[in-house]
Amino acid sequence: MTITAHKVVPLLSIALLSLAVVATGQSQMPQTTRDRMEGSQTVKTEQLKGTVLLVEDNHLAVRMASGEIKNFDVPSTRRFLIDGRELTVGELKPGTKLTATILTKTTSAKERTTTVGSGKVWMVSGNSVILTLPNGENRMYTVNDNYRFTVDGQPASVHDLRQGMNVAAKKIVEEPRTEIASDVTVTGEAPAAAQKK
Repeated sequence: MTITAHKVVPLLSIALLSLAVVATGQSQMPQTTRDRMEGSQTVKTEQLKGTVLLVEDNHLAVRMASGEIKNFDVPSTRRFLIDGRELTVGELKPGTKLTATILTKTTSAKERTTTVGSGKVWMVSGNSVILTLPNGENRMYTVNDNYRFTVDGQPASVHDLRQGMNVAAKKIVEEPRTEIASDVTVTGEAPAAAQKK
């Protein structure tokens, strides 16, 4: 089958025009952005002291300064600074005195999601409105009485809307977040018998 040049140009023009219409419709669809807003930060330093009772593989039993015995499963990457030397959990000896310094930073933050869009009012009922979006999809929204749309550059409540009006709207949702980061440093002193070796 042969297609002549004069038939290709109109077909190409129609295809490009269709793409332009689709691209224009999509660019006016609701756009959502997310921002993170830092809040206040608190820093807490805590010290725990204890004496090693038993070491087996990565398990450590420690008598705390309070007299309570605690068991710890220690990651193999954890290092202890004992008498100026870095040791793994397996290198610790019973009788080693440990001091764990725990630095905890707590940061409050808010995640803000902003959605901006436009559409034509298809139906309004009470606090619910159905908008026809630029791609032809109908979507229903339920809003508070104090929410304001923009109609012809002016603010309007959901009760001011009428079928056929072109509206723009912005929805902002803020969610509080708390982030906690901690850093633990463990130092210590080997028992007297181990220091002499």
